[in-house]
Amino acid sequence: MTQPHAALIPWDKAASTTSVLDVAAVVALEQRIAEAGTSLLELMTRAGHAVAEAAVQLQPRDGAVVVLAGSGNNGGDGWVAAQNLADRGYAVTLVTKQAAPNLTAEPARTAALHALEEPKRTAFTILEDPDQTALTATIAQADLIIDAILGTGFAHSQVRAPYDTWIQAANAARADEGARILAVDCPSGLNAQTGTAADQCITADATVTMLAMKPGLLAPEAAAKTGQLLLAPLGVCEA
Repeated sequence: MTQPHAALIPWDKAASTTSVLDVAAVVALEQRIAEAGTSLLELMTRAGHAVAEAAVQLQPRDGAVVVLAGSGNNGGDGWVAAQNLADRGYAVTLVTKQAAPNLTAEPARTAALHALEEPKRTAFTILEDPDQTALTATIAQADLIIDAILGTGFAHSQVRAPYDTWIQAANAARADEGARILAVDCPSGLNAQTGTAADQCITADATVTMLAMKPGLLAPEAAAKTGQLLLAPLGVCEA
């Protein structure tokens, strides 16, 4: 059940026809798209559907999916993807530091509330502010981990708690249990502008990035963190 605007393009096929935009330029592009009539919430919904499409490509329906959702708008993409995958029949657990009503970033808060309030949605499990034992146990059971912790705005050398431990647990599950990791927009802990990795950084099998490719994802040193690069244009053109 492919969603509208959820097309994914492997970067090796898109590179000759698609621009690479600085992180700041993508933020400005989002604002221009919103001013032209496509809201940021609609863009987030499309992004979440694109993440779900990428997840379907990586993981058969008999596997368990764990979505690590940060408190910002990258996490909002994760909430949308969790609902979409649950509706497709996946067993989904979403890990969040804060309950949906307590989120402050928009449109992430609205997207998370929609995921909970959709009358016909298929329920997914929510693990709120887990301790290390619960977090490790949940992630260790995952066949696919969706990294929606930190977005392209991250530009630091260290990841703050608790997200540093989330990243550690996800990478350990990949290394020790064979779980695959799908990063949303940018592997958490990677600077999407420069390609520099923080002390804790997700090692993804695939990264689906939205609207345009960011330069840091193409840096040679970032290749070990991004895995396969997929572009989700979200049904809009650069403006």
